Amino acid sequence: MITLYLNRQIADDRRRESLFSGDFYLYTGLPGAAALVKHAENLIAETFGDLDPERAQFEMGVDEFITRVGPLKSEFTNGQRTKELCQQFAVDFGVDPDRTYFDIPRLRVIPAENYLTAGVSYNYKAHRDMWYGHPQQLVNYWVPVFPVVGDNVMSMYTDFFDKPVKNGSNQYDYDEWVAKHRHAAAEKTTTDDRPHPLPLEEIDSRGEIRIAGGAGDVMMFSSNHLHASAPNLSGVTRFSYDLRTINIDDVRAGRGPRNVDSGATGTTLGDFLRVSDLAPLKADEFADAVAAAQ
Repeated sequence: MITLYLNRQIADDRRRESLFSGDFYLYTGLPGAAALVKHAENLIAETFGDLDPERAQFEMGVDEFITRVGPLKSEFTNGQRTKELCQQFAVDFGVDPDRTYFDIPRLRVIPAENYLTAGVSYNYKAHRDMWYGHPQQLVNYWVPVFPVVGDNVMSMYTDFFDKPVKNGSNQYDYDEWVAKHRHAAAEKTTTDDRPHPLPLEEIDSRGEIRIAGGAGDVMMFSSNHLHASAPNLSGVTRFSYDLRTINIDDVRAGRGPRNVDSGATGTTLGDFLRVSDLAPLKADEFADAVAAAQ
């Protein structure tokens, strides 16, 4: 049984254990999440000027949209202010800042009506984050910048939490992705032929759920949850951000959901920063743990 907990006050160790068993957590009204939303709103406003950002796609061609959105996403992800705000975001959840590391967040910009589904606005097909080289101990946080509806959020396929899916992750290597493909997003305007790890079978949607919150509401889930970007049929561009944390003791001990189907190689651990002081994680110290999980 999978449960969704709303604003549940719980120790981080117990919550991670619950997440690793497939549960969801939804939190509202957290200052750190709201501060990141405000930061994203400011950058978005600078990017689109007097245009309504949720409807700007209807005022410009795809090439201009990409020209604007590419630098917006890069600044949000790589800017120092974003990293500092992530520290407060994590602390609000009661994590141990010396044992917890975060991967710098990504701003997702998903236009409506198939205007752009590749490159900077890639619509992720059904996947587990482990297919992309993330550790099994990952905790995911997904946050809308503007209120969302069922037609522009993520699809969560709850029936597949511990059920294998045929997929192409055994052809995916994270180091190769970073070296050859990550920075090619702006070149993809109609199709995205980068080697994303895709499902190789049809996904039964009977267990699909979509959680639609307001700006700054946080959905937490495990790296093992199968999920996808739902086709945006809402009539407005969806802006959201997501970030991920790990507790380093979980990595050392090999805790987390069972790897049921990921064959990805490489690891994203080298991208993570410590919450307390932004020190980078030394991924080579965990090579044995990563190899055991794979």
